[in-house]
Amino acid sequence: MYQSPVPLIVIRSAAHSLIEVNGQILGECLPGSHVAMPAGDTGDYYISSTPLEGTGWPTTRKLTLSKGAALPPEGDSVELCAWPGGVYELSFAAERSTLRPADIPRQLDQLSFSCGRSRRTLTLYYEGGLRLLIEDEGRSSCISLGQGDYGTLALYTAAGRQFAAVITHEGHTAHLLMLDSNTEAVLEITADEILLEQDCIAAIDNLGTIMGHQRKRKFIYSAGEFSADHPETGFFTREYSFPVCKSSLVRAFAEAVREGFREEAMSYLTPDLRQSLPFDEIRDFLGNFQSCRPPLSDKSGALLGLITSEGNRVSSARLYEFQFENGLISDIAEV
Repeated sequence: MYQSPVPLIVIRSAAHSLIEVNGQILGECLPGSHVAMPAGDTGDYYISSTPLEGTGWPTTRKLTLSKGAALPPEGDSVELCAWPGGVYELSFAAERSTLRPADIPRQLDQLSFSCGRSRRTLTLYYEGGLRLLIEDEGRSSCISLGQGDYGTLALYTAAGRQFAAVITHEGHTAHLLMLDSNTEAVLEITADEILLEQDCIAAIDNLGTIMGHQRKRKFIYSAGEFSADHPETGFFTREYSFPVCKSSLVRAFAEAVREGFREEAMSYLTPDLRQSLPFDEIRDFLGNFQSCRPPLSDKSGALLGLITSEGNRVSSARLYEFQFENGLISDIAEV
């Protein structure tokens, strides 16, 4: 394996940024790319990332090397990953914009329906946050729903009872508030996606795998309440397709092992390797890890780093090398 003769600092940024180290310009960094520099065995490095597009403020973080090892970086919005071979990868996160749409009251959706002998109207609007106005004949009330970007209203029927579904969205997160005929909350859930299906309420969360696995929770109305069924894992709003390149194949394999998807993981191996290497042995061999990706220098698709969090925004990577035969993995070795 390549061993850097001196420590190497690799800098990444989630936004198109100008990178400076100790006041000297190192270069521009685009999302998905990087800039790098050799470093001394011991010393302090003040690394600045200045966004060149969109909004955001310059960010400077201190990285200290002590006897060739990097200490946890100071400050938030930055993470450090130590790779084999004396390579330290510092990643600046994207700055979250604190600007919200103009705080002008605006209606987002409205729903009118019969409720007993009266007519009920729900109005979802924005005024310093999301709010729900409930109007019955002769009286009204308002519910604050917190922050959000937009939302929709719908009627939902289960077991012969009628409910008002309020689905709001903030960023990539959806929130459901289900109200009964007395405007009491009978269900509140948060997920990446929420679907009002005929037989249940479906809450779908993305697992963050390269293949797009999802976890689906079903909430079924029975005996006067919504109860959660056992969660399922699969592909509910997307389709599975076999990895088309080596880099996708090895990452799909590692993530399937991590999540315990035995059949899928073994389908990525050649028949010979599948017979000689049981799934449980594979899990022990790869060990625990939270994420995986190839090292930045690898273009072959044969190397994959398994990254484990060490806490305090610091992680470390173990490097594995794969061999292939007929589009499948034929051998695995830790580098």
